[in-house]
Amino acid sequence: METIREIPRELVQNRLLNTANRDLGAILSVCQEVDREFIYSLVGMAKADYLKEEIPRMRIVRLDLKMLTHIVEHLAEHLSSDKPLKSATRFFRPLPHED
Repeated sequence: METIREIPRELVQNRLLNTANRDLGAILSVCQEVDREFIYSLVGMAKADYLKEEIPRMRIVRLDLKMLTHIVEHLAEHLSSDKPLKSATRFFRPLPHED
């Protein structure tokens, strides 16, 4: 959230709107409600609705800390780089389900 708050709002909005819902959903699934609401306010109602649907899915997927860290670092780079980056979760590996 630090990176998001440091970058000009218009740039953050553009980049977040360009970010894959799965990437944001993975991050938001482990964030506090106040942080999720802040992101929703930046992306608008339509994308916020998609993200609200994605969060429960990403909680079921059960990503490990290493993958979540990769997604967060990728998003920070995506927000602060000169050009948008592709999705960080193209090749994510969920934790196996325990029976």
